[in-house]
Amino acid sequence: MITWNRALLAITPLLLGCPSEEPPLPCAGERAEAWDGANLTMTAEGCASLDLRARLLGEGGLEVDFELRDGAWVPTVTSASGGTFTGLVLEGAWETAGAEAAVLWRQGYQSWSYSGVIGLEELSLDADGVPEVGGDGDARTVIEEKAGTSWWVGLVGRPDGASLLLGAQGALRTKLFVAFDQDTAWAVWGHRGEAIEIAAGGSLELDPLVIGAGEDAWALHGSYADAAAERVSPRPLPGAPPVGWATWYYYFEDITEATVRANLEAAQTADGEPVTLFQIDDGWQQVWGDWTADDGFPSGMAALAGDISAAGLTPGLWMAPLYVDRSTLTYQEHADWWVRDADGEELVFTNINTGDYAVLDPTHPDAAAWLAQTIRDRVEEGWEYFKFDFLYAGAQEGQRHEDVTGTEAYHRAMEILREAAGDAWILACGAPLLPSLGYAESFRTGADIGFSFDRRPQRAYVRWQARASAGRGWSNGRWWWIDPDQIMVRDPFTEAEATGAVTANAISGGTWMLGDDLPTLDPARLELALNPALTRLRGETPVPEDPLTFVSGLDAGPILELAENNDQVPTTWRFDDGTVVLLNMTEAFLTLPGPGGTELISGETSGEGNRVLEPGAGEVWAP
Repeated sequence: MITWNRALLAITPLLLGCPSEEPPLPCAGERAEAWDGANLTMTAEGCASLDLRARLLGEGGLEVDFELRDGAWVPTVTSASGGTFTGLVLEGAWETAGAEAAVLWRQGYQSWSYSGVIGLEELSLDADGVPEVGGDGDARTVIEEKAGTSWWVGLVGRPDGASLLLGAQGALRTKLFVAFDQDTAWAVWGHRGEAIEIAAGGSLELDPLVIGAGEDAWALHGSYADAAAERVSPRPLPGAPPVGWATWYYYFEDITEATVRANLEAAQTADGEPVTLFQIDDGWQQVWGDWTADDGFPSGMAALAGDISAAGLTPGLWMAPLYVDRSTLTYQEHADWWVRDADGEELVFTNINTGDYAVLDPTHPDAAAWLAQTIRDRVEEGWEYFKFDFLYAGAQEGQRHEDVTGTEAYHRAMEILREAAGDAWILACGAPLLPSLGYAESFRTGADIGFSFDRRPQRAYVRWQARASAGRGWSNGRWWWIDPDQIMVRDPFTEAEATGAVTANAISGGTWMLGDDLPTLDPARLELALNPALTRLRGETPVPEDPLTFVSGLDAGPILELAENNDQVPTTWRFDDGTVVLLNMTEAFLTLPGPGGTELISGETSGEGNRVLEPGAGEVWAP
C-alpha cells in the first residue's frame, strides 16, 4: 500500500500554484494520497480533500487495486475465476476551501460538445447508481450531455477558494467521465457499453487517474495537460499555428473550382499577414466514402492541390474518413466492413439532413487497408493538411471484426489515419478530446460558428465559440494548437462586432482561419482580419482572469445560445509578453479596467483607465 506521494510532497507549492510569500495561502500545506484497499483518499491541508470508495461493475468475482505511479493512480482489475469488466466507479465525499458556491469546469465528450464553467445541479443516477452523462454517441448526442458531469477531466471549485481536479492520464482502454454534486464526486471508467473479458487469474490495467488540488483553476488544468502528455506524447508542433482560409462559412457545400480559384487569387494578393494555408471543405467530393472530385471540380483534385502549392500555400482538404455513404460501391460490395450495435444492426448516423452513412470498422483488415489507401491517394495528389471530421464515429461502442472497446477502435482508426497522412498536418474535428492526443497537430474546440440555414455572422455564435476557447484553451501548445473555428468579419457585423470576432480568435492562441469570401470582403475588414499585430499572438496561451466567476448555462450548441443568451466569457486575458485582451461578448455596454499602452486594432495610445466596450467588441493592448 502506498500512503504518501513523497515526490508530490517535495514540490507541493509548485503543483498547487501557491506563491511563497507570507502569510501562507490555504493550499500551501502538505498533501497526502492513499489507497487502503477499498478507498482512495487525497488530503491537501487547508485546501481540498477526497474520500472515494471503489466498486466494480461486471461479472466474475472482480477485484481492483490502485497503485500510485508517476503521480497518477493506476487501477488494475483482476478475477481469480475469470470474468467480464463493464465499469469501475469511484464515489465519495469531496471538499474545497472557500465560502462561495462551488462550480464545475466541465469538458464535453467531443469537439462540438459544451465545455466551460457551469453551476452544480442535482444529478440523475442510472440503475447502477452512476450519474447519467450522455454525449458519447454520434453528433446528435451532444444534446444528451448532463449538467454535473464532465468527460475525460473535470474541475470543481470555489471562486474565492480552492479547486479539485479529477482526470484521466490518457484514454487508451475505456471512456472515463467524472461528476460532482454539492458533496459527492464520481470518477467512472467504462460503463458506456464496454465489456472486457478477463481470463481466470488475469488482470486488466485501466487508464491512470490524476488528482489535482489548488487555488488556480487554470494552472491545475495546465498541470493535468502536462501529466497526460507525459503518458501520451503529443505531436511535435511548429512555432505557431497556421494562418489560412477555408471554404465552409461562406459557400458551405456549394463550392466549385471557380470559386475556390477566385479566393486563391485574392489570398495571394491580400495585404497584411500572409495566408499560408488554403483548405477546401465539404462539397468537393462525390459523396462521403467516394473521395473523388465531383463535377464542380473539372481539373481534378491533384491539379488543384498542385496550383495551391505553386502559389506558395499549403493545400488543405476536408474529409469524413470514418463514414461511408450507403450509395457507394464501397458500401454495397463489403457487407462486413461496418460497425453494428448489440442487436446486430448497423450503427445509424443521425446528424440532421446530412446523408445516410455506415461507420467503417478499422479492425477489419480489408477495411483498414481501404482507409489507409484512401488517405495515401490524397497525399499523393499533393494535399498536405487534412481536416478529418466526424471522428467520433470511430469511438462508438459496437460489434466489430475484433473484440475491442470503442476507445480501442478509435485508436486503431487514428493510427491508420496518422500513418497514411505521413507528414501532413491533421486537424481533428468532431473528435473525442482525450483519445485524440498524440495524433493531431490541431483540434477543434467548439461547435460550428455558422450554419447553412443561417449564413450571417452572429454575435451569439462568436460568444459560444469564445466560451469554448476559454474552457479548453489550457490544452493549446501542450497537446496541439487549438482550432476555435473560422473568423467571420463580414456584414452584417458592425465594426465593433468585427473587432470582437478577431479578438475572440486571439484569446484561443490557436489557428487563424478566415471564413469570408475574400474577393468581395470589404478591404478594411480584410485588413482587420489579417492584422499582423493580432496574428502574432498565435501560439501563445493567454490566461483569463477569474475564470470560475464566468458561469454559463449548459446547452447543446450555438443555435440555443442565439435563443437564450446565457454564456459568460472572461473579459480580461493576459499574455506572457504583457499584451492584454479586453472582450465584451455580452449584449450591453461594458466598462473594464484598461491596462494602458497601444491598442493594436485602432492604434490608440492611452494610460491606465476604464474602457467602455460596445456589445460584441474587443480590444488588444500592447504595453
